[in-house]
Amino acid sequence: MKLATLLLLLVGFSAAQAGTIEADSGKNAITTPATEESIYDKIWNLAKLYHNNSNPIIEEFDLIGRAQFDYFKVDSKKGNQDYFEIRRVRVGADTFLAERHIELKAELDTSLRSFGAPLLVYNRFTNLNATFYIADEFNLRVGKFEPRFGYDRQFTDTQQKFFERGFFDDQVISGNDYLSGAEITGKSGNWGYRAVVYSLSIDKEFGQFNGGQAYQAGLSYDFSKALGADKALWVADYIHASGQNAHSNGAFANTANTAATYFDFQKASFCFVGQLGYDNQINGKGDIYQLMLMPSYLITKKLELVVRYQLGLASEANGITDINRQSKTVGKFTGNEYNAGYVGLNYYLYGQKLKFMVGEQLADLTGGTGAKANNTSWTTLVGLRMYF
Repeated sequence: MKLATLLLLLVGFSAAQAGTIEADSGKNAITTPATEESIYDKIWNLAKLYHNNSNPIIEEFDLIGRAQFDYFKVDSKKGNQDYFEIRRVRVGADTFLAERHIELKAELDTSLRSFGAPLLVYNRFTNLNATFYIADEFNLRVGKFEPRFGYDRQFTDTQQKFFERGFFDDQVISGNDYLSGAEITGKSGNWGYRAVVYSLSIDKEFGQFNGGQAYQAGLSYDFSKALGADKALWVADYIHASGQNAHSNGAFANTANTAATYFDFQKASFCFVGQLGYDNQINGKGDIYQLMLMPSYLITKKLELVVRYQLGLASEANGITDINRQSKTVGKFTGNEYNAGYVGLNYYLYGQKLKFMVGEQLADLTGGTGAKANNTSWTTLVGLRMYF
């Protein structure tokens, strides 16, 4: 509550108030009617270096990037930790060609101040891909990109309402969250689909393609018109991974088959997301079952309350490993039942492009065996997130 009060006092002195809360597709954006160009508009427009839809060769060339600054404090049964980190700083370029039928994207990731990690100006490339927009029914992307699996990966981290993705995403993705591959997507009417093949050999660029592979299939249906909602999207995803070896570098390290289905609903100021997940693990870790419930509410056009609950159940005593970014600074602990509750406030100075975040998460992991089993942690989070 002290953190929430501090946030409200800080944003109360914000001079410029224009902006929108927007998502990747833009179709579920909650917008504020435009009046005149704000100071934020003027600053962000500096990244648009070239724009000319009349040019049939190159229509647009933009600088892209993101900067995220976090402070966290972990209090747990197994230890305490607090740290200020530069969560992400990335820079790159985004180009549209051939009457916007081709998009080229490259984004470089740094590691300037991460807990227990060296300072790296060049950490890796995240996005390094080309997308071919052929028709609504068929689009192709090749290169290095982020898997879109489950709700937590439906949006980039610039669009997240919460500080960190959930435990289930940690179990499945296993750390390396940008993979080389080819992806086909499309939609027809209310139906949408996704088909992807990934290489599990990962390095700072494209990898060596000798560390196994994964295949993803996804299906979605838009219920928004039927339910009279701003958004009502049902999505089901399935991934099969195989051939993991020493060259996989952690990608889908413990996953053979995994599936997730979620429903994302929004009407006016109220949003709700519910997800069920299943992960069939290898290396003797058994199966994991997940439930996630996340209601959120726009208290004002700029202030949003987010509540999130996660439940994880594993078939083996140490089937779940807590590798949350903040809590693992105390240690990585195992168990077979995971309960976590999160309450956060987001204040959108310029939509998702510039926001303050505060949050509290209580996580309880039980049912494990051995010296590294079980832990209860309380994490306080304060952050500033921006992208262009």
